[in-house]
Amino acid sequence: MSSLPPPAGLASAAVVFYGRYGDVSRLAVQRGTYRQALYREAHAVARTLDPSSGPLHELCQLRQRLANLQAQRDELHIRLGQAVVPDRDKQAEFAATAQALGVSLSAAHALLAIWLGPATLSTATLGRLARAAGRRASALLAVLDTSSCARATQVAADEIFIGRTPILMTIEQDSLCWLGGRLADNRDGVTWAEEFRRLPVAEQVTADGGPGMRKGLEQVNDERRQADRPPIRGQRDHFHSLQRGRRAVQTARQQAAQALAAAERAQTVYDQAGRAGVPRSAMQGRQLHQAWAQAEQAFDHWSAQEEAFTRLRLGLRLFTPAGELNTRARAEAEVRQALAGRTGGEWARARRLLGPEAFTFLDRVQEQLTALPVAEELRQAAVQVEGLRRRPEALRGEQLPARVLRGVLLAAGLVLSLAGAAGQQALTRVRGVLNGAWRSSSLVEGLNSVVRMHQARQKRLTQELLDLKRLYWNLHEFRAGKRKGSTPYGRQGLVLPAGSWWALLKRPPEQLRQELSQLNSAA
Repeated sequence: MSSLPPPAGLASAAVVFYGRYGDVSRLAVQRGTYRQALYREAHAVARTLDPSSGPLHELCQLRQRLANLQAQRDELHIRLGQAVVPDRDKQAEFAATAQALGVSLSAAHALLAIWLGPATLSTATLGRLARAAGRRASALLAVLDTSSCARATQVAADEIFIGRTPILMTIEQDSLCWLGGRLADNRDGVTWAEEFRRLPVAEQVTADGGPGMRKGLEQVNDERRQADRPPIRGQRDHFHSLQRGRRAVQTARQQAAQALAAAERAQTVYDQAGRAGVPRSAMQGRQLHQAWAQAEQAFDHWSAQEEAFTRLRLGLRLFTPAGELNTRARAEAEVRQALAGRTGGEWARARRLLGPEAFTFLDRVQEQLTALPVAEELRQAAVQVEGLRRRPEALRGEQLPARVLRGVLLAAGLVLSLAGAAGQQALTRVRGVLNGAWRSSSLVEGLNSVVRMHQARQKRLTQELLDLKRLYWNLHEFRAGKRKGSTPYGRQGLVLPAGSWWALLKRPPEQLRQELSQLNSAA
């Protein structure tokens, strides 16, 4: 390389800087030159090889600059792969997702403006894009509902209101798939019958017993009987019944706290008067005694209310406190005893809600267990194992009942273990039946709260926006709980085209219908 010193110069530098006495003179004689010439060559080589200056320094700088440019190029390639182009379509996706999550358009515009500044579309434009997405969602749901509703065997139904306009809500309980959310003119039996007709394989509907839902279910069941099809069973919701009982307990607790505070105030006044030497009359003593008696009575009432509520709650469960499978006769008797002597508006409402339909789930579980293709002894053992697994508190302690139940669990587990694969299969099938014993509409109430959040942030909740929200919900992935990592449609077994929810939203309905037919043909 031209920037490096010649070999002769390197030899001169070696002799000058590292040679012994007389080496310079001998080298000068050999070359036929003067010693000063060797000194000049040696110092020239030293300047050339100096890392802080000269051609070598420039070469090092060029190499470092090349390395920096290569690193910058690699970083830009990575950023380019992660870059999002904020075009009109991407802003439309942002607005539609925000609306589906219940975020107002003004808030969505403010968030977009943080990143895009003047390039942000106006709030009105974002609104138009979100409404267009809502119309596409309505068209796609007409296709998707055909598949999702045809898979729903257990459904929870409810109705909420926007002003005076009802929204008819239905969900599949295991998957939390939002099957229906329709703005209706009314909530009478004819309107609800239209919703229930969309559920061809439904076996049970859990609801709070509204008159419109009852009449609609009766109408659909009449149609099913005429077509020689099994009716849809009505399961009266436990959520509202227990809520009434819980309110009664809370009221009793508040009354007990007030009575105790009044008695303590009366006691304080009475004691202060005694310490001050003020004479206290017999009437004051009787009033103080009466205040404490009222407080004691209020606490007894609270305790009785708490005991009744606990008994009611346990009586409505699938398994008894001892881990035995509950039956209709046992549950009805337990509920009657829990409600006996309970007075007040809340308990009266709970009593009206807990009619015969409140125990439908127990009949259904007994029928399904009996129909399982499993040997009787294996089925009973699996029920015992699963029941005690769900009531672990019954196994704790050294009392005789707990020791007996631990022995029962050991024996039942041994029966299943000795049966090998048949025992494991029996446990799996029994567990599947028990997991499907839905008795409360609290899941649809949770979905109602999602809609109410949207309602609270929007000036208007149109059918298009409701459909947009429903489609997003059914495609979103759960982030926690036993459903974590799955989607409502996925938990139903519905196979969808790959891609994001926004990519699916841009598909024509007919194309989506064909893809669903191909992807789910084997199901």
